[in-house]
Formats: sequence, C-alpha cells, structure tokens
Amino acid sequence: MELIRFTHEVFDVIRHSKVYLIGRSEAYWDELCDTFDILPCIASAFDSAKRRQGSCSFRGKNISVVGFDILERLLDDSILIITDDYFWEIYKQLQTIQSVRNRFQRIYFYPNKETRYDLAYRKKYQDVPLRDLILFRSGPHASGYVPGLDFADNARALFEYMLREGFDEKYELVWLVNDPAEYEARYATHPRVRFLPYSGSTAENETVRDEYYETLCLAKYIFFTDAYGFARNARHDQVRVQLWHGCGIKRRVYFSPCEKRYEYMTVIGDMYAELHARDYGLRRDQVLVTGYPKDDWIFHPIKDWRERFHIPKASKYIFWLPTFRTAGTAGLENLNEEAASGETGLPIVQSMEMLEQLDQRLAEKDMVLLLKLHPFQKRNAVCRCALSHILFLENEDLRQEDVQINQILGHADALISDYSSAAIDFALLDRPIAFTLDDYETYGDSRGFNWPNVRDYLPGEELFTFDDFCRFIADVSEDNDWSREKRIRLRKAFHAYFDDGSAERVVMALGIQK
Repeated sequence: MELIRFTHEVFDVIRHSKVYLIGRSEAYWDELCDTFDILPCIASAFDSAKRRQGSCSFRGKNISVVGFDILERLLDDSILIITDDYFWEIYKQLQTIQSVRNRFQRIYFYPNKETRYDLAYRKKYQDVPLRDLILFRSGPHASGYVPGLDFADNARALFEYMLREGFDEKYELVWLVNDPAEYEARYATHPRVRFLPYSGSTAENETVRDEYYETLCLAKYIFFTDAYGFARNARHDQVRVQLWHGCGIKRRVYFSPCEKRYEYMTVIGDMYAELHARDYGLRRDQVLVTGYPKDDWIFHPIKDWRERFHIPKASKYIFWLPTFRTAGTAGLENLNEEAASGETGLPIVQSMEMLEQLDQRLAEKDMVLLLKLHPFQKRNAVCRCALSHILFLENEDLRQEDVQINQILGHADALISDYSSAAIDFALLDRPIAFTLDDYETYGDSRGFNWPNVRDYLPGEELFTFDDFCRFIADVSEDNDWSREKRIRLRKAFHAYFDDGSAERVVMALGIQK
C-alpha cells in the first residue's frame, strides 16, 4: 500500500469510481470539488473523531460521515482520498487496519493550497541551518479568529518575559497575527520583534509568502496556545511547544493524539500532567510542569485598572467569568455546548428581574460585580443594560486598552465561575471562589469533565440557585470564607508552584539561553 498525491491524471482514471473521503473538513472538500468535478463520485466520508461523525449537507448533497470501523465494508474498487492537514499521520493509521492494508494498493491524499505551499517551502529549506528565531502564535485557527486573541494568553506572557529579560538580543521574536499593523507600532523601538500575517501561508504576494515560510521553516522554537496545524511539518530539530490556555475542569472536545504534532506541552502541576498526557495523546515526558506564563500577571495587576475601564470605587470587587457555551464567532460552532436558558443567557441569574435584584444587593453592600463573558461566547442584549454595580467587561474593552484579563484578575476579592480554567488560575491567590452549577449535569453530558466526581474537584462554594448566588455575595461582604480549607487542599493538588516565575521556568525547561 502506498500514499499517492491526487492529481488530474489520477482523477481521469478513477472518475467513474466510488470515492470515500478520509477526514471531515469542508474547507478541504470545497477545494477538492473546485479543482475536480468529483462531487458526483463521493459516496461518503470517514473520520475517527466521534464529534465529527454524522450526516452533513455539502453543496446540496447529503454526505454521511462514519467511523473508521466501517472501512472494512468497502468494496475493492473503492477509492480513498485523505482530505486532512495530517494526511501522512492518517495514512499511517490506515496502515494499521488489516482489511485496508490487504485490499487497497493505493491511498490518495489531496493537499489543499496551504499544504502545497508548505510542502514546497519545507523542501526548499530542508538543508538550511535553523536561525535564532522564536515564533509565537496564540488563539484558535484562522477561521475562528476573535479580535485580540491573536496576541494574547500564555504566548504573549512568555514573549513579554523574553523581551523584558533581553532574549531579543540573541533571538528574533516573531509573531503570527491576523493584522501585523495592529501591533507593529507598539514595538517599533524593538528592531528584533516582527509581526507577520498568518494569512501569509496562502498569500498570492510572493514576498509576503516567502517571509512567512522562511520564518516558519527556520525558527528554532515555535510557541502556540491553541491552533498548531500551521507547524505540522516541522523539522526534527525544531521545537514546538503547546503552551495551551488553561488547566481546567472540562474535558478536551476532540481527541487527536499529539505525540508527533508537537514536542512539548506546559501545565501547572503533576495532576494536570497526567490528565493532559492522556487527553492529548502525549508521552508523559512531553508534558512540562512549569506553571502558566499568563499566571505571572495575576501577582502583578495593573494599577490604573479602574480608570481605564470606568469602574467605580467599592469596598469589594467580585469577578464573574462564565465559561463558553454557545459560539458567537463563525468557525467555532462545532465547540457549542448546551446553551444557558433564560433571557439573560447567564447561569443562575436568568431574568432581568434577578439581575436588577442582584444589582441592588451589591449597591447596599458597596460591592461591584464585574462580569466578563468568554471571548467565544455569543453576546446577549443583557450586556448592554444599564446597572450601577454590575459592570460588563467585553473582550473588545480589554483589546482597546491592550490588557489581558489576568492583568486585572489580581484585583478581585472573589471569583465566580463554573467550569472555566480561570478558577484554577485564581486559586493561586487563595481568595474565595464560587461555582455556578445549575447546568452541571447537562454540561457534563454534553462536554464532560476531567473527573466523574467533578464536585470533589471544585475549590470553592457550589451555587445552584439565585439564593445561593446572593448568599455568596453576602459572605464575601462579611469576609466569610467557608470553603477555604477545601480550596487550599485542591490548590496544592492543582499547582506545583505559587509564584510569578512560570515564564522563567518554561524558558529554563527548554534550555533557551540568552
């Protein structure tokens, strides 16, 4: 059995055969069908990820997507075409299926435009020595772009540490972002900091494309916080590090074994090292217990936060950070979970009347509740309502001020969350935490948690009703911290370190020298 690139010459031979696609990627399918008149030949598709299986409508045709276990039922004259970035990895997987190996002499792969460029440039630079380049990228894949998330999170915290410590004297520090012009002026005094568009991977402008691939192919270190497919064909001497964006409570959405997709992943403690090795298909030695660079910010919150975000003075501040449930960004709908019911779209506080009652109670206690929704979360009209002691902080507000949420989270006297990793970050400060759990059964059925007995792993109070919510507000006001003992115990279980040295530990673990 051999892997062969799908070309027009191949299509001329198989144009009357039944074609089965391997990998559900409608972007790939679009390119394939734009290039070849192959849609009438497509019988169905296969994908090993259960969440991508099912029936879908593609260009007016119903295509059934099933698991790899059905491959053995195919007829001998069937044609298999891999439509996925990781075509070589899938081919290796198919080789382990005896019925496929015995019956198919050829497996085809269709490289999309980006893959064609990537393979060509990789060949061009395969014998060129790596340069002192460190490449950064944050946020999800380009099709799920959210303003500001392309220059954020652990990657940005690590970048700022390196810049502060003078690593740019030896290395060029290069970012892949949506729009380089948005960030270039901020670092104009740093000649060895560059910003490149991640659209450079398919740019028609050859100069832009050349600079993108020269950097990607010759960087010694590549850091990212989510999407990693852009670095899929890295050389053996390049080091790719998945910094990720949170050690949390909810399970990973998709399982893809990442042992060959990057060299290392960082986590905050040994418990999460074991969990992430399992859920990301990594060897244990690939998981580095360093802490998260973005957690360094929690210990040094910016001082002028109230002025910059128009937050009134109060005796206590509670931050409310619900996790993501329903996408408000195109390209991320596949991540959707069970949506919160009610007119507010919020957990527990489901009506405007409740919201107004809560606002009044906060006013009576001279407290402010700062509510920030997840950047992916679909917005609701409630975010535009006028309340005196409940303030809505939007991702765009943070972007305009060039502030990350962890750079102000250290001002919170308490945190309300649900299944977000922000609660695990905040536990570093040993302050009261509460969890809204009114939908934890449906959310657990939809997404799943890291532990079957998830409530045993929540370092704070459990809130199921509006009365519970109000009670927690009162407890914070009166300095009642009923769950401190549990929080301290879990804090030690989650975190290996309780300081602002995580970025430094990442650099040291990788042996990066100035």
